[in-house]
Amino acid sequence: MQRKTWGTVIVAAGTGSRFASDIPKQFLKLRGKPLIDWSIDMFSSIALISEIVVVLPLDEDLWKPFWKPSEKVRIVPGGIRRQDSVLEGLRALDSHRWVLVHDAARPLVSAGIIHRVMKGTEETGAAVPVVSVRDTVKRISSESFVSGTVPRDDLRMSQTPQGFRLDILEEILSSANVSVTDECSAMEQAGHEILAVNGDLRNMKLTDPSDFAIIETLMSEKTESRNGIGLDFHPFAGGRPLLIGGCRIDGNMGLAGHSDGDAVLHAITDALLSASRLGDIGIHFPPEDEKWKNADSAELLRTASDLISRDGWTIKQIDVTVISDLPRIAPIRDQLISRIAGILSVSPDTIWVKGTTTNTLGDIGKGKGLGCMVMAVITRSIPEAASGSPGNQ
Repeated sequence: MQRKTWGTVIVAAGTGSRFASDIPKQFLKLRGKPLIDWSIDMFSSIALISEIVVVLPLDEDLWKPFWKPSEKVRIVPGGIRRQDSVLEGLRALDSHRWVLVHDAARPLVSAGIIHRVMKGTEETGAAVPVVSVRDTVKRISSESFVSGTVPRDDLRMSQTPQGFRLDILEEILSSANVSVTDECSAMEQAGHEILAVNGDLRNMKLTDPSDFAIIETLMSEKTESRNGIGLDFHPFAGGRPLLIGGCRIDGNMGLAGHSDGDAVLHAITDALLSASRLGDIGIHFPPEDEKWKNADSAELLRTASDLISRDGWTIKQIDVTVISDLPRIAPIRDQLISRIAGILSVSPDTIWVKGTTTNTLGDIGKGKGLGCMVMAVITRSIPEAASGSPGNQ
């Protein structure tokens, strides 16, 4: 995924009439925090998202007594129909190429889903997360009798966030003459193709009061945590740019290697693959394969990040130690942290970078090369029924 700036619209303009509550469901307290804030916190943690707009009910009495917006978001009043509300949110965004539209009533959205939708949108122009239909689907007549069974092989249930090119979505919603239940429907009616990416059954929507207890239970799922270590060394070589952590650093020599020689990104890639038990950098990017000759190591790391995300893993911590006399790491620490966080689409708080030397021991101590050691911590939810299994393997 290329580094681009994204905007997000969180739709929270419903009145809660179907939920049978005096408080609109998006402002109900879930574990002591308004439901909407769970989504805001998740989208705020994604490095590529630079702006969040929340669309609220027109009647301020429906939200002001129950929710106080944080400094993380911009708020706008919604419209009568869903597309009117989304349009207000799109128009409130600054200039972005891409936009995510999410329902505030889905508080369990994960970083993995967001990353998949963003990647699919950047590749095809529009993407929607979907899950399989698990039950047999019946068609019912007006007299409430079963009139047939609907084949479900090609059926999927859509979720949010849904991703689009902002200018195209705004144009289509502006000209839509009929009400739509989601933005994907409007795009379909306008003849645009939408890529379906894997959603998550846990990313359920709060629709009925009974759903609240289910969501609380899902939030109580235990988490599995794993650690992984990555270690890489490269000699210095003339005639190549010096790339460290995805950043081009001033220097007379670069790092030798089949790819671009970025030992820091290689070590991070290996640490993530190790933690997730998904192989190692040599298996996925073999040095004898010409495809990876002079390859951008950022792309290798993004590929590894996508692999662990598809397995349900979330990156919790990346601790990087660069081993070399030069360059000095402290002056470029913030630059490295920002770049690595951008590649992985995580908060910069997840990353730490420091430097050390070998105290003149070995070839690295003689200035002939650079090494890097990385510790990665990743987590994923596991069902309560499986909580007896080891959480750290």
